[in-house]
Amino acid sequence: MVSPRPTIMDVARTAGVSSATVSRVINGATTVDKELSKRVQAAVRATGYVPNALGRSLRRGGTSQIAVVAPDAENPYFTQIIGEVERIARDQSHSVTVAHTEDDLALEQDCFAQLVSRHVSGVLLVPVDSLRTDLSPLTDAGIPVVLVDRGIDGAATDVVATDNLDAGRQAARHLHERGFRAPAVIAGPQTLRTTEDRAIGFLATWRELGVELGDAALQRGDLHVESGRALMEQLLADGTADCVYVTNNRMSAGAFEALRGIQGAPALLATDDDLWTRLVTPSVSVVHQAVRATSRAAARMLAQRMANPDEEPSTTLLRSRLIERESTRPRG
Repeated sequence: MVSPRPTIMDVARTAGVSSATVSRVINGATTVDKELSKRVQAAVRATGYVPNALGRSLRRGGTSQIAVVAPDAENPYFTQIIGEVERIARDQSHSVTVAHTEDDLALEQDCFAQLVSRHVSGVLLVPVDSLRTDLSPLTDAGIPVVLVDRGIDGAATDVVATDNLDAGRQAARHLHERGFRAPAVIAGPQTLRTTEDRAIGFLATWRELGVELGDAALQRGDLHVESGRALMEQLLADGTADCVYVTNNRMSAGAFEALRGIQGAPALLATDDDLWTRLVTPSVSVVHQAVRATSRAAARMLAQRMANPDEEPSTTLLRSRLIERESTRPRG
């Protein structure tokens, strides 16, 4: 039976230091304590660990490979993030690997294993689940990770995301100011922090405004077009909501399909300024996430993390912008 290849975590355990310290010694950092550096070098020899030349190339001015892992190949929001990161990477002479997890935890773990075997230098990750995504295959291999769009509860990892509580609050205030008083929200799975925070901010703001929420105020979908359509059809059948906020772009498209051509339909407030929202009739108001700013901030953060692995993790939250169109104008 072939013995498993030693990892950076084996070196760290042998030396009694963190994987970040091992990474700094291997990459020639001069700020590591001399005794620590000697322990790491001895542990490298003892374990037989072979450092990854591709991973070291970033700090030495060569080409490095970074990975962008997103859950949905067809979602315009994620394709925009990938495109922006690729442009930034080209400018910095880095190559980019793109992988999709299809919102499946098992596929996500398979993806992590492949990235470790390819010795990528860093990963920009949109995780599948805020509670159950396991980063240990990447972090145990000493690969820097920056979470984009979605955080992971309890993970000591850099995050760049939308301020989703604020996005929900903006949505509620916008609809309230336009005279609507019977709100509903179509949220995603409870374990997905992005859509959950939007729903929490939305419903909490209505309560603060003194509006009593009905039994149908919170609906949960699976992030895809079909569930948005089905849940909007349920709300139409219930007949109590006069406005609906949808917390992701794919469900927003499905909700619009259900409303199309219906007289006296509830106001619709969607998520993300996708092209279709501007082309349909009525045009659809949106809470627009700052895709370009998110991508640039995440790429900068990953570069900083690869260069300085011992820095404390940080979180950057970016504010959404509400774009008003025909679908939420006051009813005459």
